[in-house]
Amino acid sequence: PFRNNARVKAAVFRTRKKLQAALSRLYPNNLVVTLDMKMIHEVLIKKICEENGVPPFPTFPRKLGPAMCVPFGNILNRCIVPNTVTKSLHTEKYYMPDTKSFSIKSFPYYLSLENQMKMLKSFNRPVILVDDLLHKGYRIKAIDPLLNNAKIKVEKIFVGILSGRGKELMDIQKRKVEGAYFIPRLKAWFNEDILYPFIGGDTLWRGVYPEVNLLPSINFILPYAFPGFIKDASNRAIFNLSRTCIENSIDILTTLEQEYLSIHGRTLNLARLGEVFITPRSPDQGQNMNYDLKQSPASYLYNDLEKLMRMEQIVHENNRTPFSPGYYYR
Repeated sequence: PFRNNARVKAAVFRTRKKLQAALSRLYPNNLVVTLDMKMIHEVLIKKICEENGVPPFPTFPRKLGPAMCVPFGNILNRCIVPNTVTKSLHTEKYYMPDTKSFSIKSFPYYLSLENQMKMLKSFNRPVILVDDLLHKGYRIKAIDPLLNNAKIKVEKIFVGILSGRGKELMDIQKRKVEGAYFIPRLKAWFNEDILYPFIGGDTLWRGVYPEVNLLPSINFILPYAFPGFIKDASNRAIFNLSRTCIENSIDILTTLEQEYLSIHGRTLNLARLGEVFITPRSPDQGQNMNYDLKQSPASYLYNDLEKLMRMEQIVHENNRTPFSPGYYYR
């Protein structure tokens, strides 16, 4: 009921404008391109159906194409391509607690990637792989040997955004690839929901799956983690982006809380976050640090925003501390 809620949509539109402004300050005089997921979906579905030799609209009686569509990222996840057998490969990026390394594994509580490959093999069809972005190719590198071991024929790979680096990677693997949009020189890529705590993020792995309905995650914004993938940007711009993301999350979640209360007559707390989001997440705060599930997510974000504001004095572009170096050795 909230996907098409007018107030929620207005909040998303309002916060998106602020995020675009913050992103433009990272790299002044560089082009910032905003792509809507629905727009990418339409282009990809048309290309996939064309590759599979079927029309991009439902037909009666239904006539399926020979290949099977396999989304393995966020794009087209839980979607069905017209006249095409569609089966998602449920993958997730798991960061280690220090966030310096990660691995690609199956999504929590899903079958292992090896068993998911066996399931794909049982369809006895060549596959068309689909992902959001192909730049560094971490996901495709992880599943490529599994596809080869399962002897699954990959007809073609379609991605929402294809960079020049991603194209070269597929040339090395001798795989055919095509993107909805081709950007030869891609400096940085941001997924809106992954930047927002409690709304998105990447899983942070501490060796066990959570017992509650919240997936411990990491958002690469301050104060949770320094976004090391953002190169050559000023500390002031990174601080401003982090502040914008937390404030946007508060805005969206507060709106959701108000609408949830209006519809259901009860408050939206962390225990009920799964009623609003398909994958409810929470920023990882460390070992033995647990959330009170009776509290609202926005209440915790106000605390995180307070922590961020304490860092404001040390993120100036000159990176200087307020004391001379000799002060620390007296």
